[in-house]
Amino acid sequence: MPYSVNGELISEERIAAQQFRLQHEPKWNGINDLSERDKRLRAAAELAAIDTLVIEQMVARDVRPIDALAVEREVQNQRRLGNLRSTTDEMQMRIWIEGQFRLQRTTYEMAAGAPLPTEEEIEAFYHSQGDNFRGAALFRAAHIVKHTDGGQDEDEARAIIETAQAELLAGVSFSEVAERYSDCKGNGGDLGEFVAGKMVPEFEDAIRNLSPGERTGIFRTPFGFHIAELRAKTPPGTVSFEEVRDDIRRVLTLMRQQQQFLRAVAALRSRADIRFVVENGTAPSAQ
Repeated sequence: MPYSVNGELISEERIAAQQFRLQHEPKWNGINDLSERDKRLRAAAELAAIDTLVIEQMVARDVRPIDALAVEREVQNQRRLGNLRSTTDEMQMRIWIEGQFRLQRTTYEMAAGAPLPTEEEIEAFYHSQGDNFRGAALFRAAHIVKHTDGGQDEDEARAIIETAQAELLAGVSFSEVAERYSDCKGNGGDLGEFVAGKMVPEFEDAIRNLSPGERTGIFRTPFGFHIAELRAKTPPGTVSFEEVRDDIRRVLTLMRQQQQFLRAVAALRSRADIRFVVENGTAPSAQ
């Protein structure tokens, strides 16, 4: 059932668009009863549509001018991107850009005034969320690789990597074998130090449980055949408070601005004349 907000109709299409946007949020996955989930999703979509409209109405009442130079710069940017093919396109784009600037200004002002987090609050957040402030493990490794991702013959690549493996087992140094057989020559195959997550999963899976000085057997990645040797490993450690202080400050500030914005939206909604629209007219105010 559609709604009327301050005399302006909210169509089913607008509610459906909000429902489509909201349905991808993870919180709905915890509701196993599909009927109940649809009911709650519909209610959330109706509320989101109402809130969007009361903000749009507030923006429409704001007669303050918008920076004409900023609008012109954005129009020129859209022209460079090839989004303006006619005078009509440009006129419509100007209207849309100005509307977006007005919306941005309004939402910024609605979030303004949120208290900034204190140093004590920032530090308390750090200590309460300690498990989330751990750095990634560091590895240093070397490898011998025979590529197969560029059309190279797989049987030939396999034969060469097996020859390299045989020489390693015979006691030839890893660096010497890498320089002789690897498609990645230089520095004896040394990859230097890298953070966990940088290499493809197959490579990290192969070296993760090694001790420094140990090497893998032959293994495969999307690039080809490898033999890897772990040179050093630093386990993940706690990131210091000083390293993340500014990040925590930004997160807490954004959270408080969002809360301030939601309070401002709720205040707008409470003052709005919101009515159910029934088939034969408008029902009494929902407020």
